[in-house]
Amino acid sequence: MIALWGHIVGSAIVRLLPRRVWYRLADLLLPLVLAGWGAQVERASRNMRRVLGVGAPEREVRRRTMLAFRNYARYLIDLLWLAGSTREEREAVTTILGWDHVVEVLGRGKGMLLVTGHLGNWDLPAAVMAGRGYPVNVIVETLEPPAWNERVQAIRDSIGLRAIPMETGVRELYAALGRNETVAVVFDRPLVDGGVPVRYFGAETRVPEGVARLALRTGASVVGAVGVRRGDRIVTRVSPPFEVPTTGDRQHDVRALTQAITCWLEGHVRQHPSQWFMFRDFWPGQAGRL
Repeated sequence: MIALWGHIVGSAIVRLLPRRVWYRLADLLLPLVLAGWGAQVERASRNMRRVLGVGAPEREVRRRTMLAFRNYARYLIDLLWLAGSTREEREAVTTILGWDHVVEVLGRGKGMLLVTGHLGNWDLPAAVMAGRGYPVNVIVETLEPPAWNERVQAIRDSIGLRAIPMETGVRELYAALGRNETVAVVFDRPLVDGGVPVRYFGAETRVPEGVARLALRTGASVVGAVGVRRGDRIVTRVSPPFEVPTTGDRQHDVRALTQAITCWLEGHVRQHPSQWFMFRDFWPGQAGRL
């Protein structure tokens, strides 16, 4: 309920002040909020410890972890701001590098799987893409409580992003790709069971295999994109299409493509660890070992 009411109040007042002012206010309130989020802070610290590597000073781990929560607060402010934004306002605060890859891939006519991670800001660049006339479908996790989920998805719908629930939207995914549209996936969701095993920052974990299977079944191209914060701007880098392996061994190809995507994301997280918003244990069994 706290998230829901925070969303309701935030949506009503976010336009009263510039985003940078809200960022500063969020910085002041963050210690109070985190006082009640002890479990999330501990999990985020464990993840950060592995990202920074063996020998990273504990003070640096704590500093980077706090920066990650601060940047996450900025992402939430941006999400509220998006609801009432215009196409021109979104373009003014977003830079997209590698846009030619988007045009090239959609020119093939088989749709595009746009993969990203919980890094920086993913909704704003997707909204800019939709505003340029390229329909974007977003695979989303259903939030609790339902009223909060409805509000968040309504924001996405208002800026041209069509939300597809990951739990029930398989047919919609195929239909979107069949219409030569973009399906955007925040794919770095750790799994205890299922999915496919990958190496990430030197240790094995499991992530969803859906992107790779969709690419192999439909012929859609897979492109990576991350929107990194630079002050109150988002600078997005779009990768060239990933090479989709076709050895004939479907499970091998799924794992190889998923690993390639994971390695690509790892490179960006290494560059911007304080913008990776992973507040659940990413590596199985890491609690108590790091």
